[in-house]
Amino acid sequence: MRYLLVISLLFATLSCSNSLEKERMMDSEKLTHLISQKNKTIVYIWTTWCSGCRKTLAETLPQLQENIDTSEYQILLIAASKNKSEVASLLSNTNVQINSYFLDFAGPDKGIFQNLGIQLLLEKAFPGEEIFTRAIPVLFLVDRNGKVLNKKLPHNYNEVIGVLNQY
Repeated sequence: MRYLLVISLLFATLSCSNSLEKERMMDSEKLTHLISQKNKTIVYIWTTWCSGCRKTLAETLPQLQENIDTSEYQILLIAASKNKSEVASLLSNTNVQINSYFLDFAGPDKGIFQNLGIQLLLEKAFPGEEIFTRAIPVLFLVDRNGKVLNKKLPHNYNEVIGVLNQY
């Protein structure tokens, strides 16, 4: 009887963690749905090995999160990494309290596979737009209808605010 109880609890725990894990996986359908929730969405796709990504996470995004009008804007973070513990560690070292997701891509956690995953996500979500130029991080602005307003936002806070003020 004890074994049955332990197995049941283990199964319930795994089921809950799998559903939470699935909720945090990003694909083109989820991205399209999420951007439809606010008038404008700032999308940030990053990797754990990218020093520019780490700088933007530590400096620009916390300031944006603090100063943008959240009734108008949202920020979505998409980690192109399978190393969930490293992603969590990097995010916990910043003051970023933003919706964070993982890119679902095939292959190991290496540049070429991450690049292909990013490219496929963006091509499916924004057909005909050339957002991804093989440069990581990817930071862009889109409206709730999926219209790309700016394909390459700057990574400096003051410059990003300057661009956002144009919309």
